[in-house]
Amino acid sequence: TFCDPALDMTMTSIHVPEGVMSLSIKPKNTADNDTFSKALNRFMFEDPTLRVEVDDETGETIISGMGELHLDIYCQRLEREYSCPVDVGRPKVAYRETLTQRSEFNYLHKKQSGGSGQYGRVIGYMEPLDEDAKEPYVFANEMIGNAIPPEFVPAVEKGLKEALVE
Repeated sequence: TFCDPALDMTMTSIHVPEGVMSLSIKPKNTADNDTFSKALNRFMFEDPTLRVEVDDETGETIISGMGELHLDIYCQRLEREYSCPVDVGRPKVAYRETLTQRSEFNYLHKKQSGGSGQYGRVIGYMEPLDEDAKEPYVFANEMIGNAIPPEFVPAVEKGLKEALVE
């Protein structure tokens, strides 16, 4: 809308609602990945109600929109306008495991690569932390004596941290 420049008027921004339906989408041919991403970028530019994101945990491309018909139209447009047929499905759910009770472990590591080999035993337990814990885990060295040199303890903690991420 045009008006007198002396008037100080601004328009409020448009409210774009969140998508009500989401689908997992990927090109049928991996050679079409470039075309697929260009088309989705164009569609997002044209339609602010269409959202596209890649799920970090599952690696899937997820499109969200205002309903099944809305998303179906974009899938058809990909094939018709960009010659990029797509596979559509429900988004995968990334399941996570967590501790619910104390669990003890006793692991013997053996590595024989000629010579005397390497051996190591780790004995311990894992248990859930309180809900209000600030750290995701607590490593407590309760070793008695110096059977293991103290400079190796940080490496043990690092190995535990890496195992917890997996």
